[in-house]
Amino acid sequence: MLSRSPALRARRSCSHDLLRTVVYNSGRTASQQLRCGAANCTARRLKSSLSRRALHSTSHALLPRQTSGNGTGQSPVGRRHVASKTPSDIHPYADRKDAIYPLIDKINETELELAELMEDLGLLEEYQGALNLEGPELDHVFSQTIGHRDEQALESRVRTARQEFGEYLPAGYLNETELRLYTRLYGEPIIKVDEPQSEVEADLAEEEDRDPDRLFQEDGQGGWKEIEFERAEAEDDGPPLVYDMEVGPPVEETAAMRRTREVAEQLGGELMLEQFEDEAVPDATPRLHPLTSEGKFSTDPSTVFLPKDTVTGPISVILSQYSNRHIADVAHKTFGGRLLPHSTTTPPPRAQVPQLPIPLEASQRHMSQMEGNVYMAALYPGMYASALSVLVEVRKRLGTDWIRQLIAQEGGPNVLDAGAGGAGILAWRDVLRAEWEAMVPDHPETDPIPLGRSMVVTASEALRNRASVMLDNTTFLPRLPDYVHIREKPTLDDERAPPQRKQFDVIIAPHTLLGLEEEYMRKEHVENLWSLLNPNGGVLILLEKGHQKGFEAIAGAREMLLKRYISSPGSTQYEGLLESSNESQHIDKEEGMIIAPCTNHAKCPMYTVAGHAKGRRDFCHFEQRYIRPAFLQRILGAKDRNHEDVKFSYIAVQRGVDLRKQMNIVQGPEAAEAAFAGYEHLHDMDAEAPEVSDDAATSEPSVAQNGQDFHPLSLPRAVYTPMKRRGHVIFDFCTPAGKIERWTVPRSYSKQAYKDARKARWGDLWALGAKTRIPRSLRIGEKHGEGKKERLAKRAASKAALGEGEDGLLETTSSDNWDVLLATPARKKGQTIPSWKKHQDKKKIRQASKKQSTAKLTDIDLD
Repeated sequence: MLSRSPALRARRSCSHDLLRTVVYNSGRTASQQLRCGAANCTARRLKSSLSRRALHSTSHALLPRQTSGNGTGQSPVGRRHVASKTPSDIHPYADRKDAIYPLIDKINETELELAELMEDLGLLEEYQGALNLEGPELDHVFSQTIGHRDEQALESRVRTARQEFGEYLPAGYLNETELRLYTRLYGEPIIKVDEPQSEVEADLAEEEDRDPDRLFQEDGQGGWKEIEFERAEAEDDGPPLVYDMEVGPPVEETAAMRRTREVAEQLGGELMLEQFEDEAVPDATPRLHPLTSEGKFSTDPSTVFLPKDTVTGPISVILSQYSNRHIADVAHKTFGGRLLPHSTTTPPPRAQVPQLPIPLEASQRHMSQMEGNVYMAALYPGMYASALSVLVEVRKRLGTDWIRQLIAQEGGPNVLDAGAGGAGILAWRDVLRAEWEAMVPDHPETDPIPLGRSMVVTASEALRNRASVMLDNTTFLPRLPDYVHIREKPTLDDERAPPQRKQFDVIIAPHTLLGLEEEYMRKEHVENLWSLLNPNGGVLILLEKGHQKGFEAIAGAREMLLKRYISSPGSTQYEGLLESSNESQHIDKEEGMIIAPCTNHAKCPMYTVAGHAKGRRDFCHFEQRYIRPAFLQRILGAKDRNHEDVKFSYIAVQRGVDLRKQMNIVQGPEAAEAAFAGYEHLHDMDAEAPEVSDDAATSEPSVAQNGQDFHPLSLPRAVYTPMKRRGHVIFDFCTPAGKIERWTVPRSYSKQAYKDARKARWGDLWALGAKTRIPRSLRIGEKHGEGKKERLAKRAASKAALGEGEDGLLETTSSDNWDVLLATPARKKGQTIPSWKKHQDKKKIRQASKKQSTAKLTDIDLD
């Protein structure tokens, strides 16, 4: 059975503006002067007529009662209508309304359905006479005999006439009853009187209908005369004429061009003019070297725009139920001020803000409704941007096969968000959606995407309710399962098989370490996350804020994983502390690797001493720019800048798979030397090959054209922003040898390398080598060093012990010595004493005071 059209289904909630009278019978005999020659114009007119007629029959019950004043218009043209004798309000056939008007409604609906069917079959234009399209409205016809449906229908028709025609009503458009109501509401109308056409105009209109392509000219006597003209036959073979405003003047063919054209025709080729050469080959050589594009650390585009349909839109709907001022006040109170320094935002060092963990965590059990709103508004954007940046980098380094195998496995990938409250899942799904679109480019947008299974740790009910609105097909856990203190195999006390463990293919755990104060608690948490990973290639992502303590938490987790779990050449076992002396103290490590950001598995050169180091200035961190949504702008009170650079330290590791063995990836001093020499020669930039996109360049590890293996995990990574000077670029790299070095790429080294170096960014892997390199001095502090507060306190104590100050010094110093110091040259008449000579006594006093205090401090140290 055919379904009704959307217009017919929506007719009960139609708008007042759609209600217009379409056709009326005026008794005019003259032909129409405006004609719609095109077929599409006729079709639109027919459909509009049918839709309005179907809506008109039921609109009387939907119109509100309104009153309007008299309209204003131009000077009256025509004659004033004088109402005749008022007919009786009681119609002779008024008792038949209940039978006639429902029948009219049914007829209108049936005609509309028939018109739609005829339009679908292409018969509406040819057989439009089968429908009553141009005839009068049945409501208007029967209302003159049986009366209107009700008072609302009568008033609706009068108001429609007023809105459509104003003061000037066509003759015969309203009947006597309607005219009486019109006069009572708006005053007497002005009836238009159509002047009859002359015979000449009628003949011209008739001939124009027969032959519309005619040309007329004034004959000078108030008439028109026809002018004959020749019609040019249209050529069907040639293409349509197109005018191009950018095309220059025609080029005359010279002898050399003619000879070149003849040779091209003989060879079956085509002659390309010089002005079109750039259009034929847009860029013969790519802007960047393929290996440079492969090593880029950035999303595409580099600035993250939070998606409205999955992130900002649902959050805005959730926050719309609460006061903006209330949300901003709670955010400022929770995150340490108006700029939210204790959120995902990392304030600059000059702000001297304490490096504290984020006050709100997804794993905390108690969270109020407003705190849940603040978590979504202030933390979700930064967590989403940082997680997306890391996931994109992991996908680049592991290649296309890794993520497509997860999509193809039974049930899809199994992902856990252990600290972002669902923001990590949203970022992962966007990466998965982009990969699916690359796999199936012609899939319909409405078809579902295999997202797999997702789990999110949300202990509080307020956060869980809000996250469930944004995440479908997601399981919410109140806490992480503790697998560290559960046996992995049968023991003497319990010979039963160990309980089955939940395993995940990807675990995203941002901002979960800094909240644990003790080092052993952080290690247990990392061990627990490692035990939740799939032993056949699970990926763990740890992420913290981009300051000193955040880096130290990530570096401590990296050191523990390398020491106990990840096996490397020369380090396949670790010594465990066991209670029984009979058991072996050497425990075998598992296969695994660091995916990013490190390209080495040695000790971190910026984390030489475990724990917190005072006075640290250099640490490994990165940044990602994102566009702040409107609700976050309101909380911050920002008026101009709508973007933010979120800084973070992270590490991504893989369990059970070591690409260093599978793909023969070389790391260490040998890889650092090869990277310094550069891999620019591996790709022929002058070869005529199409430009490789960023996705293709980063989908799989490259294989050099001469057969030499290459992988980005053998390259150094820029740990700071490149310093781009005039004629050279300076990089601070963390090399595959596990050292921090400063490389210089001048213009004289390589044209391509210098060009790519000018486009390099913080976090990129560099493959084109350098001309010089030196070790970079690091300021990593000391574990028992002095901080700024300790230095200030020690200095104040020294001053108090020595009684330092100019006043005290003047009292303890002999007057004879001060007479010499205070001697100021006498000023002679007309002489100007320089400022430095006039105040030299004060300078000498300060020097003497400093010298005396130094001498006393030396004596105290000797004692």
